Amino acid sequence: MTSPTPTARVDRGHLPPGVVGLGRKDPERVGPYRTLGVIRRDAAGATLLAEADDGALASVRLLPAEVADGPDVRARLAAEAGRLSRARALCLAGYRDADLQAAEPWLATEYVPGRTLGEHVTEHGPLRGETLTALAAGTAEALAAWHALGGLHLALDPSRVVLSPRGPKIVDPGISSATGRPLGDGRWAAPEQGAVDGSADVFAWGLLMRYAATGAEPSGTMTDDPATGAVSDPLASLIGEASRREPGERPTALRLLEELTPGSGGDLGRAVSDLLAGSWTGVSAPEPRRVRRSRTPVVVGAASVVLVGALVGGLLWSGDDSGGPLGALSPTGSGSQDTRGEEDATSGGGSEGAGEAEEGTTLAVESDPTDGAAVVAEALGLVREAPDLLYREHFRIDEGGSPSVAVLEYTEEPVRAVRNMNYHPMGASVSLRFGTDLAEEVEGIIDPATGDTGNIDYHRSEGGSATGTELWEETQWPLEWILEPGAEIEYLGLSPVPHETSFEDTISDGLVFEATEGHHYSGTYVDGSERPEARETVVDFDLWIDDQGHPLRIEASGVIYPENPAHPDTTFDQERDYIFHEPREIHVPEESEIGP
Repeated sequence: MTSPTPTARVDRGHLPPGVVGLGRKDPERVGPYRTLGVIRRDAAGATLLAEADDGALASVRLLPAEVADGPDVRARLAAEAGRLSRARALCLAGYRDADLQAAEPWLATEYVPGRTLGEHVTEHGPLRGETLTALAAGTAEALAAWHALGGLHLALDPSRVVLSPRGPKIVDPGISSATGRPLGDGRWAAPEQGAVDGSADVFAWGLLMRYAATGAEPSGTMTDDPATGAVSDPLASLIGEASRREPGERPTALRLLEELTPGSGGDLGRAVSDLLAGSWTGVSAPEPRRVRRSRTPVVVGAASVVLVGALVGGLLWSGDDSGGPLGALSPTGSGSQDTRGEEDATSGGGSEGAGEAEEGTTLAVESDPTDGAAVVAEALGLVREAPDLLYREHFRIDEGGSPSVAVLEYTEEPVRAVRNMNYHPMGASVSLRFGTDLAEEVEGIIDPATGDTGNIDYHRSEGGSATGTELWEETQWPLEWILEPGAEIEYLGLSPVPHETSFEDTISDGLVFEATEGHHYSGTYVDGSERPEARETVVDFDLWIDDQGHPLRIEASGVIYPENPAHPDTTFDQERDYIFHEPREIHVPEESEIGP
């Protein structure tokens, strides 16, 4: 069973919420499918959103060779694909095709548009009444059909139940069994190991239905009488039975389905279809949102390569305060003047959100998240007033270009200090300013092979690029530009923050960005740096803001020197990540540690 092609535009520039852009190592095509984005990554590889030649969308599970070439993995994957091709269930993502002999085998199933159960509960709250019953019956139907074929899911969690406009769908059946790798969130897994029947899936079903009904996630403490709120029988009783410690005391998925569809007369499939037709209400698939520019490589000539190399070198090493041709687009550019005293102008009078919210005030992101300008103004104020900050930026010119990476850390305790580390094709460096007025400045070189910042030979800076400016201005520029007249900003609701990066570096190895959701905004702004030779650079951006108003991530892309015949179209991609409320440990060197 396959879903009809959605009428909303879906391509590499317009992806459904929760689907992120392709990474540098993701393929442009898998078999007959053109890949568009990444639905998820886990221990068994990636699930890609892809488009068939007829325009139909598919979810393509791609296994890396190191996973596929494990003992008997391909044989087990073939068995799971065979089961899936025979499965006849309304609420199980249907089989499309597969190539299990490829160097990186793949399995394509129907793409299910809609929010995952986790996304729906987070955004809209628990399900109620007949909609909840329809979810329970539909997922039980999918598990019963899968178990009848001898299959096990073993990775059920809120991310693998998708609420489509036509009903719930379970995705990723059999992948964990085939690869031998745990894929789901372990909190939802049954306590027993090595399950050989469907009891483990039934246990996960019980936790998922309790979560859908109450919003309560597993606590790790098992009980045979889980609290189910206002849920009535038979569902409340079935949740309790499914959640029992002993596998043999749990009902089968088939019995769950029978109890949830009384009067079916034995035609359980028809009973589920009728239940969904009459009770599955209030569920919709969010529209695709604009994402970063397509990752399709731009072919440039040798002259352009030389130009790009000169730009990158100048941006990262220039001592000129002008910031060079790209100004603030560079990780260390300083083409902006100090705007700390101009907050009212840049925030459109919305500076009351700066710093921590005063008692009795309400953040715009809470009261009216659709007011993008007010939310961004508050975020800008919070960045400026933050007592601690970690900021990571990846910047790359053209798809095949070498990336530059910057990690900035700021703290006010025990000594006010800001450290900016840069990694790029020519090496790795650190710039450190410290003291009450950040008047002291030293620089050093980092071993690019390790990114080790614990043993740096510092020397005095002579007119470095940070002189006369605050190093953290670069963390503010995009927010400032979004607030400029002519910028566009649209609120897209809550969505997962795609902290994973397509860039590789050593500077930010070990940084952990919490998997979370954020208020998602998308639009365009004009890059505010001065480039006399260029026309206005219009930048496409996506921005995520947390519930306290802090920025979490900004993704941006555009064309340098747009429509300028003297320069070929040269694209850039940029990723900016933020961490607040974590005290930073920045080593301030003693005088004896600083060379001439």
